[in-house]
Amino acid sequence: MSFEESVRRSFPDKAEEILKLANDPPTNGFFLNRKKASAEEILSLCDFPWRRYPYSEELYYHDSPGIGRTKVFELGLIYSQEPSAGMPVTLIDPDVRLAVDLCAAPGGKSCGLLSRIPESAWLIANDVNYSRAQILSSNLERLGFSNVSVTSLPTARIAEKLSGKVDLVIVDAPCSGEGMVRKYPQIREEYNEHNIALNAERQTAVLEDAYRCLCPGGQLLYSTCTFAEEEDELQVKELMKRHPDLELVTPVRGDLPYKERMIKLSFTEGSEGQFMALLRRKGERPALSLPKKRPVKEKLIEDFLKKETDLKEYFLYREKDRYFLSLREENDYGLSCLRYGIDLGELKKGRYEPTHAFYRANVLQGHYRNRHSLSEEEYQQFVQGLEIDCALQGYTAVDYKGYPLGFGKAAAGKLKNKYPKGLRRVL
Repeated sequence: MSFEESVRRSFPDKAEEILKLANDPPTNGFFLNRKKASAEEILSLCDFPWRRYPYSEELYYHDSPGIGRTKVFELGLIYSQEPSAGMPVTLIDPDVRLAVDLCAAPGGKSCGLLSRIPESAWLIANDVNYSRAQILSSNLERLGFSNVSVTSLPTARIAEKLSGKVDLVIVDAPCSGEGMVRKYPQIREEYNEHNIALNAERQTAVLEDAYRCLCPGGQLLYSTCTFAEEEDELQVKELMKRHPDLELVTPVRGDLPYKERMIKLSFTEGSEGQFMALLRRKGERPALSLPKKRPVKEKLIEDFLKKETDLKEYFLYREKDRYFLSLREENDYGLSCLRYGIDLGELKKGRYEPTHAFYRANVLQGHYRNRHSLSEEEYQQFVQGLEIDCALQGYTAVDYKGYPLGFGKAAAGKLKNKYPKGLRRVL
C-alpha cells in the first residue's frame, strides 16, 4: 500500500483534497504559558505576526523562522508547537491530582497540560530515550514549571509503580508520522505497511501500561500524528475491547471532524495531521494514597537559601548526586528521576552554586533578595552572555518586564553573566 492509497482509505470523502494540500508548506504555531501571564500580556510582547487557530483560543499560527530567538520564547511565555499537536490537551478535564505523560519528549503535551492543571497537581513526564528526556527537562525549565518530575524509564516500570493511582495518562504515541509529511517529505517515499505494523505493536504495549496506571474515574488521552487506522481508531477500539470499563468521552463539537467520537485532523483543517481520543475509566475516583518523599538536610544549600531568599518553609530532596527543591511536601512515586521539582544541582568541592533552573521557577518569583530588571539594551547584552552594570552584590535574579530570564553574580558594579552557554545568542 502506498501513502496515497493509505490517505484514500483513511479519508474516502476528501482524499484528493488532502493529497493536493500535502504539497503545501507545513503550518507552524505556538501556545501561551498562562501560568506566567495573561493572553493579552503575552501577545502584546510578540514582535512577529501571529493569528489565531480557529479550533482553540489557546493556540496560534506564526510564520516566523526565528521564533526561538524572540523574547516571548526566551522568557518562557510561549511554547513553539504546531497547532493541531496542541489540540489534544485542550480536551482534558483539568481537575487532576496526578498525571503521567508516558512519551513526553520534547515536551509540548506536558507543557500544555501544566499550563492548564492546578499548581497542586503533579505531573510525571517520561521519555524512555535519555537524551530526549533531557530536552524535555530543559523545555519544562524554560517555562518555569516545578510541579513535575522527569523520568527516563520503560513505561512498564511506571505502570508497575503507579498501578491504579493516576488521574490522567497521556500517550502521545510514536507513530509512522503520515500527518507530518509536509514537514518531512521523506515519509511519503519511506511509507510501508511493515513500519505501521511495528508502530502499532509498540503502541498497544504502551496503551496497556497506560491502562494499568489509570485509576477508576481517570482519563486516558491518546494521540498520534499519523493517518493510519491501525495506529489510530483501531488502537482505541481494540483497547476498549480488552478493557470494557473504558468509555470514549472526547468532547463533541460541530466544527471538528469526528469518527466514532474520535477526532482526526488533516490538512483540510488548516494544520498538520493529528488523531486524538479521550477515554475515561468507569467508576468513582478513589482517594490518592501515596507515601511521602523523605526530605534531606544539606547545610550549604540551606545557608544559600537563607541568604539569597526569604523562603520560610521548603522541602529539600536528593536524587543520586543532585538536589531538588519544592515548596510543599511531595509524594514518593518510587521512580528514579532526572529531575524532581526545582533542580538545585549538586555540591562542587565543598561549595554550592545555584542553577539556572532555580532562577526560572515560577513559584520562586518574588522570593529572591536580589533582583535586577533589564532594560532593552541590557536584555540584548544578557542573552549574548555579556556582563552588565549592576550596583547590587552577590547572586542576583535577572528579569525583563517582570518575567524571569536567569541570574548572575554581582560585584564591583558588574553582573557576571550566568545565562547558560547553550542558550546564548551568537551574533
